[in-house]
Amino acid sequence: MKKLLLSVLLVAMLAPMALAVDMGGFRFGLKASPSVAWMKPETSGYEPDGVRIGFSYGFISDVALGDFYSFSTGLNINIIGGKLLYPEILAPTEPAVTLSRNYNLQYLEIPLTIKMHTQEIGYLTYYGRFGFGAGVNLRSKSKDSYNNVTIEQDDIKGDTRLFRASLIVGLGVEYSLGGKTALVGGVTFNNGFTNVLKGTNEALNRKPSAINNFLELTLGIMF
Repeated sequence: MKKLLLSVLLVAMLAPMALAVDMGGFRFGLKASPSVAWMKPETSGYEPDGVRIGFSYGFISDVALGDFYSFSTGLNINIIGGKLLYPEILAPTEPAVTLSRNYNLQYLEIPLTIKMHTQEIGYLTYYGRFGFGAGVNLRSKSKDSYNNVTIEQDDIKGDTRLFRASLIVGLGVEYSLGGKTALVGGVTFNNGFTNVLKGTNEALNRKPSAINNFLELTLGIMF
């Protein structure tokens, strides 16, 4: 299933890029982005318990659709997560404890966005982008704390879903270094809208649900 999803996402990204290369309207680059991520619970009994400092990096590309707008995509590794507080039964013969779980989630994401930009003003070009993100979970880890005990879990994929979809909104600026080369700086909000949790919470007798959001500082270079 994971291989099929990755194949579909790659085709969705590469098809317009191949067309743009033939038309001469293709730019590419690299990015590195520190972020602040958090979990928003949608299940009664679950509470947010703080943010997580994350990071993303990857390949970015713009496919020109006109003089002032383009299809902006790429291939990102997003290391995000957040913290939740909820009751959990750790052993069948013991009462429920209040568990604080710090999620460490890694996704391979392909953004599918429309990027609108101004003419170059001095050396600066301002832009805004809007669209969607499609992500596949690569790794799920956690740090669990309860009753002054902390346990690190190296694999909690059984508690997290494979696919994450999101709404992407960003603003930024490019500083021209000459030709098509430019430094990029901006702020991007990645608002998840699919549940990232799965399984059943035995203490609450219900299925958990939470979405994962993050705000990142986008830093990169385009060629």
